[in-house]
Amino acid sequence: MTVERVPEDALIAAYDSAQAELRDAEFPRLVVDEVIDDGETYLAVRCPRCGELVDEGELVAVSPAESWDYNDEIEPEDARVVFNQNGSPDLGETLYYLHGDNPGHAVSLPDGWTEDWT
Repeated sequence: MTVERVPEDALIAAYDSAQAELRDAEFPRLVVDEVIDDGETYLAVRCPRCGELVDEGELVAVSPAESWDYNDEIEPEDARVVFNQNGSPDLGETLYYLHGDNPGHAVSLPDGWTEDWT
């Protein structure tokens, strides 16, 4: 079977390429820093881009969150297609991380760190 190519196919290819480039991008890495505050010493994570400590709720894992929902029925008489949404979208891999308020700035996790989901 031969599928006709249309110019808009290039948009999908560019989108896929941009996602792959973002996954492979190396943004400045967050650093583990020893902080002394009011005589108390503790380890914290610092953003190299803004110099601020990264507090709870300030780091965002950005993923594509695509949802590929296949059709159940095609009803020409009703001029409609019925799709089946099987749960939540496929989040895929994290594309990049953002620190700070919207829109934030892109960072990478500290060297050797991994993400964990609950």
